[in-house]
Amino acid sequence: MRKIIGFVVIAALVVAATWWLAGLPGQAVLHVADYTIATKTPVALVAVVLLLLLVYLAMRLHGGLRRLPRLLLDRRARRNRDSGDIAINRSLVALAAGDAPTARKEAQRALRLLGPTPQTLLHAAEAERLAGREDAAAVYFRQLAAHDQGAFLGLRGLFRQAVARQDWDEAALLAAQAEAKQPGKTWLRDTRLMLAARQSNWTQAAAIAEPGPAHAALSIAAAQASTSADDALRLAKQAWTEAKALAPAALTPAALTYAGCLRNAGQERQAIEAVRETWQCAPHPDLVGFVIAPGADPVARLKLFTSFVQPRAAHPEVQLALARLSLEAGALGDAAYHLEAAEHGGLIDRRAGLLRADLARATQAPDAERQALRNAAMAPLPPGWQCDACGTGYNAWHAVCENCHAVGRIAWGSDAGGTPLRLTHTAQ
Repeated sequence: MRKIIGFVVIAALVVAATWWLAGLPGQAVLHVADYTIATKTPVALVAVVLLLLLVYLAMRLHGGLRRLPRLLLDRRARRNRDSGDIAINRSLVALAAGDAPTARKEAQRALRLLGPTPQTLLHAAEAERLAGREDAAAVYFRQLAAHDQGAFLGLRGLFRQAVARQDWDEAALLAAQAEAKQPGKTWLRDTRLMLAARQSNWTQAAAIAEPGPAHAALSIAAAQASTSADDALRLAKQAWTEAKALAPAALTPAALTYAGCLRNAGQERQAIEAVRETWQCAPHPDLVGFVIAPGADPVARLKLFTSFVQPRAAHPEVQLALARLSLEAGALGDAAYHLEAAEHGGLIDRRAGLLRADLARATQAPDAERQALRNAAMAPLPPGWQCDACGTGYNAWHAVCENCHAVGRIAWGSDAGGTPLRLTHTAQ
């Protein structure tokens, strides 16, 4: 109803305007050269309106013709962009599915349609890598590294290639360049830490690592590798202090390294106290080996060991060591007593069986010796150093696992299958 009323009102207005226009008096005269055009005023007004309309339409047509090439280019760009987006999606799916030919085909199509953008360059590089064409991938990664918005992606791609071919110097340079683009990122810190460890640059690795087992382990390695006695002592003390609070697995090697630095500096009393404090927290035979001189008299060794381990005398490892030293000192009864105490304390690995065989040999009991050797062959392996990330066993502690390259993950355990415990000290 409203539409009808509105239409009637507009029609009435148009009729009224037309009627008013038709009723205008007078004439309009136009002189052009020798020609004179005369017409009534209403006709002249209509002619002027039509002329203005024609001029407007001509101007619109002219503007449209001028914009036509640009419109065609924009239309073509939109079509290429849509087709390029489809090619990018197909390339992404092919990369995820491991379809190298399709990934390369679609990545090249996207590159042709969209140009060398960070997205198309990255897809082209990854497609080449999937196809095993590392040289071609490197070309795209370099173009990406030169791009303002994709430099980090290009540098990271080149870094991955350098790591794959074990070019650690190139990888370190690329990591530094990537850090300049994206400073403070977790990936970069972990990458620089890995590179420093691979290059045995323990001081730099320790400076990069955050407080914890990895930092303690790297500080130990840095102290052991340092050529400066002062720096070695500082790093070793830092590692020992940190290991007591955050990295108990590295406490023994940290204590031995710190004590060794103190001994080299002529601070023997402080070295022994550091070992003694560590022993009270975590008894380990290598700690005792640091204190006891291997070539000393067996009786003196037994006496020194007894006074050193007094705070943890009931520990099974202590009883086993007392049994070994008592046997070496000729105290066979004490050796048998301490060996039984170790076994009652839960120490049932191969060391106990071998020590019992040695004790039987010393008492000239061949039958008991043979039985002890048979029992030792069936007993569990003694504890040793083992990487808790991959399970690789070691005869000595390392800051980094040689198998999986985990940092600060090698700990003393009963499943490592290492060599039997020895009361001898290995120079740090």
